[in-house]
Amino acid sequence: MIAERKLMVGRLEEAGADWARVLDDYPHVQSGRCDHRVRIMLASLRPHLTTGHARDIYDRGRRLLTA
Repeated sequence: MIAERKLMVGRLEEAGADWARVLDDYPHVQSGRCDHRVRIMLASLRPHLTTGHARDIYDRGRRLLTA
């Protein structure tokens, strides 16, 4: 949730770093709530996909969510 807040205030790189840490742990977690937050992350990043870092995090999140 902190990454979502950072993105709201325009701190895309910081939000991406937080989401990257979440995605590191995500494969080890079985939680509907965590799945929901990853979906929110994907939706939040869609407007920023022209930014390389945001695109990397988005692609990684999509792969992990569908795995």
